[in-house]
Amino acid sequence: MGDTNPKIHQVAKPELEGLAEETGDLVNLLVEEYRKGIYLHREQGENAVEVDSYTGHRVHLHSTALGKAILAELPRERVEEIIDQHGLPATTENNITEREELFDRLDQIREQGVAFDDEERLPGLRCVARAVTDNNCEVHGAISVSGPSSRMQGSRYDEEIPQKLEEVTNIVSLNMGYS
Repeated sequence: MGDTNPKIHQVAKPELEGLAEETGDLVNLLVEEYRKGIYLHREQGENAVEVDSYTGHRVHLHSTALGKAILAELPRERVEEIIDQHGLPATTENNITEREELFDRLDQIREQGVAFDDEERLPGLRCVARAVTDNNCEVHGAISVSGPSSRMQGSRYDEEIPQKLEEVTNIVSLNMGYS
């Protein structure tokens, strides 16, 4: 995956800027490296909240919508290796800490095409994410929109943001294939 990181960053950056402007929220690009998630890029819309993540910040994949979107695209054996190495530690009381519960959630994410983080990484923060894959269904990263729980609810959280993410990840995926 290492050789695709600069490429996904370059291809995704203009789309992330547009998504942040359109939603007004915090938009993130995360990739999997050494079995953890690393934030590769962030864009802040005008109403974006300040959070503790920054470019280069590493997180457990199971504790973010971004990471779960990536995990859902990986083969089960690879997810098992990640869990074996890093465990499923809880950063908030909402984290999944049981292996089978995580695999059930990853099945849901694959079916829906979108991952949600309901105050799993930080109290008061909700997030919606989608994986960026290529023509060979290989995952290169994930893009998310994050905001306060008060704003990330109802049809905005369940429908509008997921639809915008689908458009953006499709564009990024297509552009990665042609860049």
